[in-house]
Parts: sequence; structure tokens; C-alpha cells
Amino acid sequence: MLTITIGQKSFTLTDEEEKALLTDMVDIYKWVKNLVENKVRQVMDRIIEEHTEYNPRRLTPERKREIIAKLKLKTAVERDMELEEELRKEMEAMRNVERIS
Repeated sequence: MLTITIGQKSFTLTDEEEKALLTDMVDIYKWVKNLVENKVRQVMDRIIEEHTEYNPRRLTPERKREIIAKLKLKTAVERDMELEEELRKEMEAMRNVERIS
């Protein structure tokens, strides 16, 4: 069995799942680490492109972190909650229009 922990959460692969994965990759830890680090790089680059005038491809990782640290960003959970609230209001407005008609 292999347990992978991220922060306070973890998941466990059975021996058979680990065996299967190891036919496709040399090191599960390195693969997961590279996966997360690449996702972080992509998201940071996108944020910098969307919120600043900088070209992220010309910035060092340290400079990217400095820029991100100064930005006021919403989490995905916060954005989803706002979207749900907007949709709820739109649905309510549509119901009110139907009642009036």
C-alpha cells in the first residue's frame, strides 16, 4: 500500500494499484510532485497574464511569487459561491417575471 498525503488530506493506493502505476512510471512520488509543480506554474503564469502587464515567461520563479503575493485573488471556492449567488438571483428574478405575467 502507498499513502499519499497532501496537507491534512491523504489517499491510499492498494498494492495492486501501486504495482500497475509502476509499470507506467519510475517513481510515483516524483510524478505527483511534477504534476503539482507544473499545475502551479501554469496557474501562476495565467494569473500574472490576466492581472498584470508582465510576461510570465520572462520572469524568474522568485519574481512570480513576489507578484502573486501582492495580488488580491479569490479562491475557486469564493468564485463558485459568487457565481451560485448570481445564478440564484437570476432564477429568482425570472420567477418574479413569470408571476407578474
